[in-house]
Parts: sequence; structure tokens; C-alpha cells
Amino acid sequence: MTAKHPSPKTPLSIILPARIVLNTTFRIIYPFLPGIARGLGISLAAASRLVTLRMVGMMAAPILGPLADRYGRRRTMTVALLVFALGSLLLSGAGTLAVAALAFVFYGVAKSLYDPAVYAYLGDTVPYRERGRTIGIVELSWSGAWLLGVPASGFLIERFGWRAPWAILGVLGLCAAGLTHTYLPLARRPAERGRDVFSFAAVVGDWHKLLHRRPIVVLLLVSSLLTLANEIPFIVYGAWIETTFGLSFSALGVASIVVGLAEATAELGASAFTDRLGKRRSMLAGLAGLAVSLIVWPWLSGLGLVAALAGVAFAMLTFEFTIVSLLPLATELAPDMRASFFALVVTAFSISRILGAVAGGWLWRWENIALHAAVGTICALVAAFLLVWGMAEGNGRGQPGAGHKRRNVA
Repeated sequence: MTAKHPSPKTPLSIILPARIVLNTTFRIIYPFLPGIARGLGISLAAASRLVTLRMVGMMAAPILGPLADRYGRRRTMTVALLVFALGSLLLSGAGTLAVAALAFVFYGVAKSLYDPAVYAYLGDTVPYRERGRTIGIVELSWSGAWLLGVPASGFLIERFGWRAPWAILGVLGLCAAGLTHTYLPLARRPAERGRDVFSFAAVVGDWHKLLHRRPIVVLLLVSSLLTLANEIPFIVYGAWIETTFGLSFSALGVASIVVGLAEATAELGASAFTDRLGKRRSMLAGLAGLAVSLIVWPWLSGLGLVAALAGVAFAMLTFEFTIVSLLPLATELAPDMRASFFALVVTAFSISRILGAVAGGWLWRWENIALHAAVGTICALVAAFLLVWGMAEGNGRGQPGAGHKRRNVA
């Protein structure tokens, strides 16, 4: 007998706004970091290290993410939003670098808790054949945080000071936690033995089980290569555009809007087409598009600014489309340990972003975007090869464990 799934309308109306609020703190930090530095009375270099501390919090994902498998998706999401709200309120009242540092660690911890729980929740509650559409809508929170959160934060900072956005985000985080706890329907997931006790040994045992499944290892490698393919060229795209065309900072801001619109287009496109094309096929199409778009970057720069920005936008569109197509495929690889697996995916993304930023910065010593484009293209093609070789499209029935009895969890 087929299990009935609740309508995604109520969950989406809670999860989407909550993720926009959560993601806004990640997207506004870069344009407004100088204002934070001035407000705290520290150098820009010292303020930049706050971003590193946020990444430290996110590196706890392999340990914190599995909490949602043991204590429930909704409960974990609520705790994550409370941690986020605490971090925002701390930052809005911060008078020292130490308090600000603690706030940024809280942001990383909140992300490590919330994202694996959300993807696990969607895997539990949305039929596989509809999961691409639903996750595509949820992922609009990333572009929405840029297109809505950045202008709103700029308005608040200009009129009320640098603390204002963080205070508002703290209040919104508390509201999101309350709505999640009160109105988000319970998930239904496979019942597992020994899930009530959390210990490091149990987490390591889960890692061992997951990493002995070939499709999971392949997907983690694909996730890493995909992130590198994007991060290595995009870490210097601003410098490339600025040095090649002599743009001002305000003009670079317009370019960032183009990137944000490309992200939103990709998320809507994935929502519309990923389920129809198939998750794996959509990923292959996205990787092919990313490889093509990157390899023509040097040629497009010779055609002028508009062509170069079009190449940047298409690269971001294909990257985001691939990411959003990857997520629903990943939800069905380990239905018995969804949150634990997604914690590893989040960690793969984070580590690859760090490596990509370092590699991209090192390659820019030659100030030749062709090097970045070539390395990014190779990463995308290797990811496509691994996907063809080691991954098959799921059927929505899940891997071992999907046939277990199901129970309500918070």
C-alpha cells in the first residue's frame, strides 16, 4: 500500500521564508562587511576572519546534521532557527570582536543543523516524482536572499546603522522558529533501530555505513567537483570583469544582480523540468552546459562586456540548475539516514568552497581567466563522467530501508 504524503503547501509556506531569512545572513555579509568592520572598530582583514569562523561552525555538519535522524526533522529545524536568532541578536548588540565571532559561529552551526533537516524532511514528505519541483521552490530562498535581503539590508543600514539588519533578522528568526514548531506538519520516515540515543560512536557508525555505498560516494565526489567547477572561476570573476573592462564597484553591483537573476531562473527551471527530465539526466545537462559556458569565457571577454556578463550568467544558471537537480536525487540515496547523508553533502560543499577559493586565488597570480575556465571545465566533465559511471536514476522507492515501517517524528 502506497504511503500518503501531506500536501507540500503548508511546509513550503513555512520553510521558504525561514530559509530566506537564514540565507540572508550568508549573502549580505560580503557587500556590507566594511560597515561591520567600522561598527566594531576593527580592520577589514579582521572582519573577514569572521567569515572563516562561520565556516568553522558549518564544518560541524557531519556531527550535528545526524541529530535530525534521531530527534526529528521539525525539532531540529526549530532548534537551528533559535540558534540563528541568538546569533543575530548577539551580533546586533555586539560591542567587541569576540561577541561578533561567537555570533558567526552560531550562524554556521544553525546552517549545519537546518539544511540537512530540511532536505530530509522534504525527502520524507514529498513523493520522489515531485521532489525536483518542491526543492526547486525551496532553493529560491538562495537567490531570494540576494535579490530581497541585500537591498533591504542596504536600506536599513543607510537609515538605522549597521546593526539594524541583524536585529531584524534575529526577530524574524524567532518568528520562523515559532511557526516551524507550531505549524509545520510532522514528517513520516522509516523507523530505525537505536535512533533515540545520540553518541559520537553512533555517528561514526552511520558514516561507515554510508561511505560503503557506491552511489553515495559517487554523489559526494560529484558534489565536490561541481562546487570546485564553480568556485575556482567565480572567486575571481569580479577581478576579471574589473581588470578587463575597468568597471567601478557600482557597475560590479549590477553584475551581481545579473548573477542573482540567473540563480533564480535556474531554480525556477529546475522546479519546472527536473522531475520531467529525470534528476540524473538534468544533472548531466547542467554539467554539460557549465563546461561549455566556462570554456568560452576567454573568447566572450574579447566580444565585450555584455557578452562576458552573459557568459557569467549562463555559467551560474547551469551550475545552480545542476545543484538543484542534485538535491532531490540525493534525498533517495539513503532514506534510512537522510539527514546524516545530507550532513556529509553539506560538508563536501563547504570543503570544496574553501579549496576552490584557495585554488582560484592562487591561479589569479597569472591574471588569466582562461586558466580558471579550463580547470573549472575539467572539474565539470569529470563530475559528469562519474555520474554516468556510478549513478543510476532512483525510482522513488529508496535504497535499503525504504520498505521499513514508518512512524511519526517531530
